Amino acid sequence: MKPVYGVEPKIEHYGCMVDLLGRSGKIEEAEELMKGMVWKADVVMLGALFAACKNHGNIEVVERVVKQVIVLDPNNHGVYVVLSNMYAEVGRWQDVMRLRKVMKVGNLKNTLGWMVTFRLLCR
Repeated sequence: MKPVYGVEPKIEHYGCMVDLLGRSGKIEEAEELMKGMVWKADVVMLGALFAACKNHGNIEVVERVVKQVIVLDPNNHGVYVVLSNMYAEVGRWQDVMRLRKVMKVGNLKNTLGWMVTFRLLCR
């Protein structure tokens, strides 16, 4: 962008690329792009990667993304619910039970607004 158009890439440009790569199934490339940024990934960018992982069934990356989302937004319990559902879809029942126990012990409840947001992102 800089040499051709004279535009310095901003975090928003990287966010768009993460979203595009994720939607096309190139989740590892999107994650590598995020690691190479000079900025720390924000919740919006992580949400795009989270949605891509959900849509493509990539549990390994979504587990890392959930940890990062919780650090940046500790009240975002919707990611636990979606991760639990992903575990259930592939029959990882021990992980479902473990995660739901964490939610119960931590008195973490899903709020409709969070689920609506994540369902929209995961389309």
